[in-house]
Amino acid sequence: MGKHIKILISGLLISFLGSLPLGTLNTTAFQISASQSISQAIVFAFAVVLVELIVVYITLNYASKINFKSKLFSYILPVSIVLLVYLSISNFMSFDDAQHASKSSYVFPLIKSSFLLGLLLSILNPMHVPFWMGWNSILIEKRKLNDKPGMYPSYISGIGLGTLGSLMIFVFAGKLP
Repeated sequence: MGKHIKILISGLLISFLGSLPLGTLNTTAFQISASQSISQAIVFAFAVVLVELIVVYITLNYASKINFKSKLFSYILPVSIVLLVYLSISNFMSFDDAQHASKSSYVFPLIKSSFLLGLLLSILNPMHVPFWMGWNSILIEKRKLNDKPGMYPSYISGIGLGTLGSLMIFVFAGKLP
């Protein structure tokens, strides 16, 4: 099997398995599917994948320049924490009242677009950067990933497919009886 296929499969598996545990993004995809439609949840999932692929690209190409102590991170972290706490509380409250969960058409009343919601939640997810910096470092150290032509696109394609596949499980589960 070629190195490009191996790194594509590696990216796919890391991304798929990393996206499976319950979190804000996949439970929101589930909730959109259950309360709106599968197509809206798929649009949300594509937005999430788009941000993840941009983050992976940045961590691959600019990892040495990322400064976690910068002012940007000091502003993003508290906003991310507040957002994640809000989503956790609202998800638990909606589980209490099944009627409310089915009538609720939007996770955030002010954000009507599933795509914008996916972009916002994914951008504010504080786990992307350390997760991918860690995995990129491991794969580079083990000489599975390098900067030879075609390696990064294969890896990033696998990551996109893996994340999308994982989110689709939650999207389609949202329509189960």
